[in-house]
Amino acid sequence: MKFRNEAYTDLVNDVVFDAFYAERTNRGKIASIRQYAEIVVRKILDIPENDVVTLGNKAIVKQLELVSNNSQLLMSSIEKIRLIGNKCTHTQEIGEITDDDVRDCINCLFNIYASIFVIYFQKNKFGSKNEVMSAFSILPPIIRYLTLNELYKEYPDNLSIIDKLSLVLLKAFDKDQAIQWVEDRKEKLSNTLPYTEEAIDEIKQKYGPEVAQQTIKNAPSNMYISCLDRINDVDEIIQRNGLLYSNFEQAKELYLKKGILTGSSREISYFNSIMEFVYLGRKKENNPKLEEINSYFILK
Repeated sequence: MKFRNEAYTDLVNDVVFDAFYAERTNRGKIASIRQYAEIVVRKILDIPENDVVTLGNKAIVKQLELVSNNSQLLMSSIEKIRLIGNKCTHTQEIGEITDDDVRDCINCLFNIYASIFVIYFQKNKFGSKNEVMSAFSILPPIIRYLTLNELYKEYPDNLSIIDKLSLVLLKAFDKDQAIQWVEDRKEKLSNTLPYTEEAIDEIKQKYGPEVAQQTIKNAPSNMYISCLDRINDVDEIIQRNGLLYSNFEQAKELYLKKGILTGSSREISYFNSIMEFVYLGRKKENNPKLEEINSYFILK
């Protein structure tokens, strides 16, 4: 990889601090977010530190379109940060920079974060590695939602995407939105089995045909029922214990303890690199809930 996280550690620490933690004007916050967005673009395109990158560069835009299959989530977000950022850097722009402008830029930045993971899972099937799924679950719910929502558009039959998306709607928003998402797809999900033939074959090979048969027997009859059951079960836990984490700061301690995967394959190495990058510069917030819940459950 040409882009090195370690080369940008100091700069990312500075711009993340200025954008999210420092007492600054809205104009200053957005200027830092725009600068940070350029670093994220470098990460996506694997551009080393010696090469020049600007958000409006036509060659950069074309490369982003190519690597993302012209993702509108990514391209529109970069363009919006560029335009709002221009208002904060050009002296002829003398109008007020509002809190809404800052929120828009942060939302666009989250879209760009999600796009990094979308691109990763376009190359590495979502759900194919349990350890990757566990680490992915440590991301804030909104980042997971944005990622899974985009992946679902492209892979609507992937059972892992369906399952995780229905649950993250509950965590990022509320139970009503999660239930509504499932109900809107009732017909399709009712005709979808909650397991694949490949998964059953794998169980047969590992544990024998009797265990595989029992797995089928005990499973919900279809994905519609499976999603509703899972949403209700997880909602009960959230109602009882609260949401485990909602942002990078609350999740960072768990990421440092459980989110760095072992292994040297290209797939694992790049996933680790992405996770390290999105957590760079984020402060670690004390989160007592991490001590109250069994780590195995956390990562399910």
